Amino acid sequence: MSQFSPLLLRFLILGYVFWTSEAWHVYLPSNIRALEGSCVYIPCHFDYYRYPPKRPSRVVWYQWADHSYPLVCDDWYPNDVIDQYRGRTSVHTNDNRCSLYISEVTWFHHSQKLYPWVDPENVGRSTYRFFDTTVRIEVVDRPEDPEITITGERKVGKTVTVKCSADHTCYRNSPTLSLNIPLKDKHETENSLGGGVYRVILTTTFTIRKQHETIECTVQHYGGKRARTSTAINAQCSSLALSISPPSTEFLEGDAATVTCTALYSCPHYAPTLTWNYASMPASTSTSQVSGQARWKTVSTLTFTSAAKDHGKQLTCSAQYSEGRTETSIPLRVKSKCQ
Repeated sequence: MSQFSPLLLRFLILGYVFWTSEAWHVYLPSNIRALEGSCVYIPCHFDYYRYPPKRPSRVVWYQWADHSYPLVCDDWYPNDVIDQYRGRTSVHTNDNRCSLYISEVTWFHHSQKLYPWVDPENVGRSTYRFFDTTVRIEVVDRPEDPEITITGERKVGKTVTVKCSADHTCYRNSPTLSLNIPLKDKHETENSLGGGVYRVILTTTFTIRKQHETIECTVQHYGGKRARTSTAINAQCSSLALSISPPSTEFLEGDAATVTCTALYSCPHYAPTLTWNYASMPASTSTSQVSGQARWKTVSTLTFTSAAKDHGKQLTCSAQYSEGRTETSIPLRVKSKCQ
């Protein structure tokens, strides 16, 4: 233990009272959650406007106790650190920091209160009461489930943005996130939520190819523990406007011509029934998937034989879907053979 710890203990026993200087402040969370078997980083910093420390980079951490100073981390006297922390702790002291890193959290650490002491070898009436500012460690045996958010239009064939996020307190060793979908335009970020809690976020884009999709995200924390969550996408089927080909042409009276009507849609079971307003003329229908796309098409091919009386009328194709009906038309221009 640090050579001044016994001296501090004697001061307390003899009733020596430290003057709580308002010129000093130590900032650290009052409580922090730590995953058993993982690590935990306890953020801490201090400032002052009077009574500067002789050694601001000299920071020691203790376990709070009524009548003793169990040593948690001391770079000068590492062998005096109590067994439960020995070899597991380190302190970050740059820029008035006093942050503690515990590399392996165990159940022994649960509910313990710890506190830092800056420049413990120099104690006087102006010394801050460091033991009044403590952090309690709450050890948990399993990580929280990650969270999935999906933004965008949930229709088959559309592209949405998928985000998976997980919180942790192991700043040096961030958890790994994975998704069960192809990752496209992916990127990862990490933000501080304050109080020693950090959030990692995996973002990607995803093209919905089926009406019912399941997105699953897995987080693996430092130390090996995992958690998983999933969410369902119940997408709507969609269709594009009908099209007739050729869109505009001149038909020769009495001659047979081929005209097609094409319906594009996103779900295979969403195939419409295509009909023409010239129902007496022969037509055939075929359905297939559009190559390389999450889209299907139904094509009706009409053998149209025009008559002089058809000139100026409309040739109309109608699509009857399970959720409604749509149609499109082209004008008929018929050229007489007598001309």
